[in-house]
Amino acid sequence: MIKQIIQVLMEHFNKKNKEKNIDIVEQLEELKIILENVSQEDNKKNNKSWNRKGRTLKISLKQKEKLEKLANGRCVALHLKQRAKIILELTRTANISYVSDTVCVSRPTVTLWRDRWLENQVELKRIEKTESWNLKRAMVALLNDSYRSGRKPMFEIVQIAHIIFLSLQTPESLGVPISRWTPFALAEKAKELKIVEKISPRQIGRYLEQMDINIYQYKGWLNSKDKIKNPEEFEKRAQKACDTYRKSKELEEQRVHVISTDEKTGIQALEHKYPAKPAKPGEVERCEQEYIRHGTTALIASRNVATGEIVMPMLNDTRTEKDFVQHITDVVGVLPEDGYIFVMDQLNTHQSESLVRYVAKECGIEDDLGEKDKSGILKNMKSRQEFLENEEHRIRIVYTPKHCSWLNQVEMWFSILGRMLLNKRSSFKSLEVLKSKIKEFIEYYNTNLAKPFKWTYAGKLLQQ
Repeated sequence: MIKQIIQVLMEHFNKKNKEKNIDIVEQLEELKIILENVSQEDNKKNNKSWNRKGRTLKISLKQKEKLEKLANGRCVALHLKQRAKIILELTRTANISYVSDTVCVSRPTVTLWRDRWLENQVELKRIEKTESWNLKRAMVALLNDSYRSGRKPMFEIVQIAHIIFLSLQTPESLGVPISRWTPFALAEKAKELKIVEKISPRQIGRYLEQMDINIYQYKGWLNSKDKIKNPEEFEKRAQKACDTYRKSKELEEQRVHVISTDEKTGIQALEHKYPAKPAKPGEVERCEQEYIRHGTTALIASRNVATGEIVMPMLNDTRTEKDFVQHITDVVGVLPEDGYIFVMDQLNTHQSESLVRYVAKECGIEDDLGEKDKSGILKNMKSRQEFLENEEHRIRIVYTPKHCSWLNQVEMWFSILGRMLLNKRSSFKSLEVLKSKIKEFIEYYNTNLAKPFKWTYAGKLLQQ
């Protein structure tokens, strides 16, 4: 408005009496230049106030899309969702009171985040044009709280390190008669050792969380005897089993079948006393906890490594030396002229006299086998194992190291059987029903699910 008035006055003086009013015209021109400079500076300094008065925020479609995802996301922090909603509301209206009522925050909060957005609007546009992949991260950083130093920590780094060190020791080694630490026990021990004067169990818990130390959970594990006594022998056996798995397809084409064999014992036929209640909308399935026992059975299973199929499973109430040899006989009997490599653990029934005699008969070995516990091949388990591992035999065995069931692929299939059939939901009215259900599952698995496992372990833990 002021500029327009000055312009009209200048035109008026120019037309009527330009010569007489030279001084006035010069002064008006100077005034015009000054006002233009002032207005430019005011626009730069008061950009925020300029947008406050009746102007909504202007954001791009990409920015709006990112804000809507933040505002409606399920896994987004509450403060980010709230601030994203504030910016989105400000794109629709400039009424601070309306936005504060809609988002349920105070008016100063709306003003704070509007001003911060305006201050960084130019930078966001630049990032959107040059680094579009970084736009969401920049917006999240903008909507997060600025760094605040907070109050001075109550505990020094040395004290915290001492507490963490305590948590890594067994309670018994420090004279505390409990099997595992609790935050309360750690706090009391830290005060007893004068590491700190006082500290709450919750603070102990925070320090443990920061260091990713879980004092409540544990996992069981078992040392391999071969690995402790003879690491080289352990590595050799593990390597041999892994190499056999990797060559299974090639050997299958040569009519040599790689078979993983083991037993699953103590399979219980449990019947729920009352039928389960099926799942409904909003309710999960519920199973009766009380059950009736109908006995147990044992499964001897062999898995063809190249195809993934279960071959000639045997369900029996016992798993004796005789039962195991009968199972091997059944497996070999499918294709009696082919070669077989069985991968199994070093259980005594897997190195028995009966198995040695069976392999010798099938391979046409007529040499004297000796007498069990006295002489020859049958003298002891070591001599029998060496005979069964002989690579010149058509039927031979590759033994895994002791306590290394995870190297036997059929154990992985036992896990599938347990998760899909032998779980807490199952109910078997008799031992015969249990056996028939297992057989049905094996048929179903061979038809629909059987496939070779992708074996990635190479026999060495830190191999590159």
